[in-house]
Amino acid sequence: MIRLETDSLDVLLRTQPKLMVMFGTDWCGNCDILKPEFERVSELNREIPFMFINPDNSPKSRELTDLTNIPMVVAFKNGREIFSKYGNKTEIVQEVLNTLLG
Repeated sequence: MIRLETDSLDVLLRTQPKLMVMFGTDWCGNCDILKPEFERVSELNREIPFMFINPDNSPKSRELTDLTNIPMVVAFKNGREIFSKYGNKTEIVQEVLNTLLG
């Protein structure tokens, strides 16, 4: 998992055929619950970039999806969002990844 410190999700969407993104913040308790699972799954799937983005610091990146709540995990394929889900249940990460891989 890479913590995206610049507001540059648009660049990654142009260069990466598949991308997993978790939107979350450091002050969000539910994000703290989900982030370790996002990181664990990223270690098992190194062929796909997994990015953690703080939407408070990345307004352009936040606008590239319908960010209704955090934490939210989003799968992008060929520059387009194909599936997203929010909540703190660890199963969400695998569910979104399965959609991306399926």
